[in-house]
Amino acid sequence: MSTGSIGTNSTLSNALAALAPQTSTTGTSTFASDLQASVTRALEIASLPMQSLQNDESTISSESGELSTLGGLFNSLQTALQGISSGTGSNALQATVGDSSIVSASVSGSPLPGTYSIDVLAPGSTSSAQSTGGTTVTDPTSQNISSSSTYTLTVGTTTYNISLSTDSLNSLASAINASGAPVSAVVVNLGSPEAPSYQLALQSTALGDVPLQLNDGTNNLLGTLTAGSDGSYTVNGQPPGGITTDSSSVTVAPGLTVNLLATGSTTVTVSSSLSSVSSELSSFVTAYNAAFSELEKNFGQNGGALTGDSTVLSMQQALTQMISYSGSGGSITSLAQLGVEFTQQGTLTFNSSAVSGLSQSQIGDALNFLGSQGGSGFLDFANNILNGITDPTTGLVASETQTLQNQNENDQNQISNDQAKLTLLQTNLQTQMAQANALIAQLQQQNTLLQGLFQYDTSNNPNAATAG
Repeated sequence: MSTGSIGTNSTLSNALAALAPQTSTTGTSTFASDLQASVTRALEIASLPMQSLQNDESTISSESGELSTLGGLFNSLQTALQGISSGTGSNALQATVGDSSIVSASVSGSPLPGTYSIDVLAPGSTSSAQSTGGTTVTDPTSQNISSSSTYTLTVGTTTYNISLSTDSLNSLASAINASGAPVSAVVVNLGSPEAPSYQLALQSTALGDVPLQLNDGTNNLLGTLTAGSDGSYTVNGQPPGGITTDSSSVTVAPGLTVNLLATGSTTVTVSSSLSSVSSELSSFVTAYNAAFSELEKNFGQNGGALTGDSTVLSMQQALTQMISYSGSGGSITSLAQLGVEFTQQGTLTFNSSAVSGLSQSQIGDALNFLGSQGGSGFLDFANNILNGITDPTTGLVASETQTLQNQNENDQNQISNDQAKLTLLQTNLQTQMAQANALIAQLQQQNTLLQGLFQYDTSNNPNAATAG
C-alpha cells in the first residue's frame, strides 16, 4: 500500500480526516435535532409549575381589580349615607315667612319649631356719601379724584390708612374695600355718557348715623353725608318699644336669623323638613343599586373574577342587613316607610311621595329613626356596617387586598426561584446534549472511516469480493 495511492483516493482521505480529535463539545450528528427536541421538552415540563404561578398572578390581578371596583362602589354608598346625615339636624329645619317683602329668614342652628311674630317698626338705613368737586375723572382706570397716594378714611370714630400702589379711582375704591373698614366703596358716573364724570361713593355697612370722611392729607374729599337710621323690631310683641339694631340681620332665636326688609308685621314659622333628606335618600338608593349590581356579576356559572370568594357573600349580606334595619318607638321604624323598598331583583326603589306626605309629628319620628352617624338610629347602624367593608385599615376590602398582595409577592418570589432553576437546568442540559451530540458525531465519523477503508480495500483487491 503506497502513500501516493492513498492520497489520490478521496474517500479514504475524508475518512482519515474524520479521525482528527474533537476540539469542541459541539458536534453535528444526524440526531442533533432529536437531542434539541429532548432539551426543549424537558424544559417545557420543568416550566409547568412556573406557568401555573404566572396564571395565578393573572387571576390575582383580576381579583384585585374587581375588589377595587367594589371597594369604590361601597365608598360611594358610604358617601351617600353621609349625605343623608347632612340633611338631618339643623338642615332638617326650615323657616317659612308669611310676607317675604317684610323679612327674610334662615336657619343656621337648631331653633325650636314654632311660629314667631315679627313686627318691623323701622327697617333702618345706612349712611352714605360721595366725592364732589376736585379733579374731573373721565377714565377711572387711569385718573383719580386726588393726586395723593395715601388717604385717611374715618368711619364713625375709627380711622383707616389707605395706600395706593396704582393711582386711579378704581384702585382707590378697591383699596378701601380691602382695608377692613365697615363700608362699601363703588365708582359711579354722575355725568352723561358723552361727558362722563366718575366719583367715589361710600356706604356704611352698619345701620344708623355713621360719620364718613376721606382725607387726602389736605381736604375731605366727600360731600354732604346722608345719615342713616337704626332699625327697630319686636318679637311676639316684645318689647313694646322695640329692639334697636345697627344691623339689618338680627337673631330672634338661637339658630334663627331674620333680615329686616320693610316696615310691617309678619310671621316666621320654624318647622321640620325632610326635603333635603328626600334628595339624599334618592342618591343613596342609586349608590346601593350600583354596588348590588356589581356584586351580582360575581355569582353564577359565568361569574366574574370574585365568583366563589367569601368576600362577595359578606358584602352582599352587609347590604341586606343594612337595609333591613328596624327602629323602635315612634311612627317610623323602617326605610320602607320613607319610600325605600326592595324590588324582586334585589335592588331598591325610592318613592319621594312617602316623605313629602309625612306630618310634622311623623317627620320628627323619621328624624329619630334616621338618627346620626356616631350617634344612633339607622345612620349609625349603616355606617358601622359599611365601615366593616371600607375601613382603610381593618375593613374587609383592605384585608382582602392585602391578602392578594401577599399572595402575589409570594408567587413572584417563587417564579424568580423557578426561573433561576430553569436557567440552570437549561445550561446543564444544553452542555450534556452538546457533548452527546459531539460523541455521536464522532462515532458516525468513525463509522464513515471504516466504511471508507472497506471500500478502499475492496476496490484494490479483486479477490476480496470472492473471498471466503
